[in-house]
Amino acid sequence: MKKFLLTSTMLVGFVTIAQAQQGRVGINTTTPAATLDVVANTLDTARPDAVLVPRMTAAELNSKNAAYVAAQNGALVFVTSGTGVASTKTANVTGTGFYYYDDPTSLWVAVGAASAPSRYETIRGNVVSVNAATYTLLPTDNVIVTRFNSGVQITLPSLTNTAADIGRVIKVINNNTTASALTFTNGAGDSPATILGNLIVNQNRGIEFVWTGTSWSSPQK
Repeated sequence: MKKFLLTSTMLVGFVTIAQAQQGRVGINTTTPAATLDVVANTLDTARPDAVLVPRMTAAELNSKNAAYVAAQNGALVFVTSGTGVASTKTANVTGTGFYYYDDPTSLWVAVGAASAPSRYETIRGNVVSVNAATYTLLPTDNVIVTRFNSGVQITLPSLTNTAADIGRVIKVINNNTTASALTFTNGAGDSPATILGNLIVNQNRGIEFVWTGTSWSSPQK
């Protein structure tokens, strides 16, 4: 009996070493085809086959903000309930679903069709009607409709989260009955804090500005 147990132990050890040398781990298979290969056991209908990632509430995930850094880029979790906290790594967590950690933006991002909004939805922002000589855009503004015939001086918003906002678009539309003069200026905190241009915009025409990471730029200038 002792000889049998010793032989069995040695065989298990040899198999473990062989698998380690291959750099692969197999579950329900002796020939893993990847670093981790989980094969379903279709003969056992009473046993569920799946891979379960860590599950926690949004609040529990938020409490671990400091634990997720560059080494955890791509980490996957499943949020069971709750929503994230603004200005933290869980800011985009809006409900139950899978999220992965994106280190370049320091944010948890929804996977596929999860309930959290995509980045486009986040930055699309508000539509604002302006009927005054001056207007300073808010970071949440996206489309500005001017209705002041004498011209409007528009100050574009200063964006503090420069990397995450690269590519954001601001659209300004002249909805006056005639062509109007529009003056555009960078926000005080942006570089350079100067007038971007004085433009005559025809009726029902517009112009777009794109955030480059340091300033606003118009591809139409």
